[in-house]
Amino acid sequence: MTFHELLQKRQSCRAYKDIPVEREKLLTCIEAARLSPSACNSQPWGFVVVDDPVVAKQIPPLMQSGIMPINRFTQDCNAFIIVVEEPTNISSKLGSTIKNQQFAQIDIGIASHALCLSAAEQGLGSCIMGYFNEKKIKGLLGIPLSKRIRLIIAIGYPTDTDPLRRKVRKPIEEILHLNKW
Repeated sequence: MTFHELLQKRQSCRAYKDIPVEREKLLTCIEAARLSPSACNSQPWGFVVVDDPVVAKQIPPLMQSGIMPINRFTQDCNAFIIVVEEPTNISSKLGSTIKNQQFAQIDIGIASHALCLSAAEQGLGSCIMGYFNEKKIKGLLGIPLSKRIRLIIAIGYPTDTDPLRRKVRKPIEEILHLNKW
């Protein structure tokens, strides 16, 4: 599969088979994230892999809202990767301050994308989410209160009822500026 075919294959999966994800595949996803570039090589990330069936079933209620029907599909997911922001090195921290850029958050986004592309390459579906009860998830997983959970990635085998969808994106003429704005 070419890189562009992989980009076409990756989508936010919202329907998972009730099949455990092999830990080896999850660790391959983490390795892809680990190899991602980061500002000043600060690597401001940590990952909690949740693949224990008992613990994994406790995550979905902490990602759903009583107000809005959000993230309900996670009930059927057997594995999650919790993305935790770690402190940056001094060079990245200084650069972030001087340039008013959140390099750590940018780096975490890049690493999470690499992780999801690795999942797709292995036949897994994934969905990156930012809506969750951070305090309760920290308590469940023993993540120190001083840490910040940035994202949770649901990961598993997609069902046949979640076919590859056509990507609806802005036309290139709307986003591309050659040589000047």
